[in-house]
Amino acid sequence: MGANTSSLLSEDIEEMARESDLSPKEIKRLYKRFQKLDRNQSGTLQAEELTLIPELAMNPLLPRIISFFENVNFKEFVRILSVFAPEANEETKLKFAFSFFDVDHDDYISHSDIKDILYMLCGDNLDNSELEEIVSIIIRDADSDKDGKLSLEDFKKSATLTEMVTLLSINF
Repeated sequence: MGANTSSLLSEDIEEMARESDLSPKEIKRLYKRFQKLDRNQSGTLQAEELTLIPELAMNPLLPRIISFFENVNFKEFVRILSVFAPEANEETKLKFAFSFFDVDHDDYISHSDIKDILYMLCGDNLDNSELEEIVSIIIRDADSDKDGKLSLEDFKKSATLTEMVTLLSINF
């Protein structure tokens, strides 16, 4: 997968289209974008390359976004971005959103996961006691089995599907 879309084999395009909710045309468009992002032409995206995207550079959740896209090749890039296709199913979108909040990758959204995300969003605008109070309220309201952390099932019950689908949809 070299310098232009002609080096992206049609069989690769078809395979990625079958495995994602993206059309061949959208995959070709993403390939051009991937090549622009891959400034060192390594075939994978590096953190430094991702921070050069103006929309991401200003995003307070940049560290979490980088954790999903750093060191991915084009096929992985397509797989991740296909979650954002309007045609992607709700379950896929919810699982992605859940994994975004599961900072420590333990298959639960814990107190510290929520606090980490809130701190990324708010910085020093909230003191520790305010952060703790917000986290406690979130867990209290969403933790259906009262184990002090959110499982995927807790997350699904508390997430508004329509809002989640809208937030996790991008037209390519």
